[in-house]
Amino acid sequence: MAAPSAGTSRGTRIKLSASYWKHNSCVPFSEDVAPSSLFLKNRHFLVLDIETQRLVQEVGGWDHIEKLGISVACAYDSKTDEFLAFREDELPKLIALCEERLVVGYNIRGFDLPVMVPYGLKIHKLDTFDIMYDLEALTRQRYLKLEAVAQGTLNAGKSADGLMAVEWWKTGQVQKIIDYCLQDVKVTRDVFNFGRQNGFVRIQRSEENRIDVPVQWN
Repeated sequence: MAAPSAGTSRGTRIKLSASYWKHNSCVPFSEDVAPSSLFLKNRHFLVLDIETQRLVQEVGGWDHIEKLGISVACAYDSKTDEFLAFREDELPKLIALCEERLVVGYNIRGFDLPVMVPYGLKIHKLDTFDIMYDLEALTRQRYLKLEAVAQGTLNAGKSADGLMAVEWWKTGQVQKIIDYCLQDVKVTRDVFNFGRQNGFVRIQRSEENRIDVPVQWN
């Protein structure tokens, strides 16, 4: 059951979920806020994706992803309708932008945002919407791949993978990483916009099996 609505510093009424009552903070975190309230609260959004300098196995496993390092971070800003790329020394600019927008991405709560923390990101300051987490809640299927959602919804997918991006970093091919990361951002943005405009996305389960998943992303 959803928790009662609460006011924010901007005067916007937001709908809280039960998770709000499970911590001691009087200020709700983004995961405590129902998605519909996040979209009402934020006029503009930023679609985010990062690539790393190292592989998970190189830093001791998933419990140490803060050590992965960022090679490139890319974003789409709905306010300016621009795609943006940030190298490691430019990340403060991206972090400032994240604090001004609703941050949207695919598995950003479990990966991208924690990897950005060592660079000064304060996750509790952000409003975030994670497409993967929302689809997992709707389908009860964990770890849905962006590729399956993109192929089902857009008939298009990723151009490479994170393993190749790390190899490009090690060989100094930064522009290839930027191009790949920007493509991931575009695919994520297009999936998000499709869901907002049509009220559903499709998941490709097999070559001949696609399922429609109703979403409320606006």
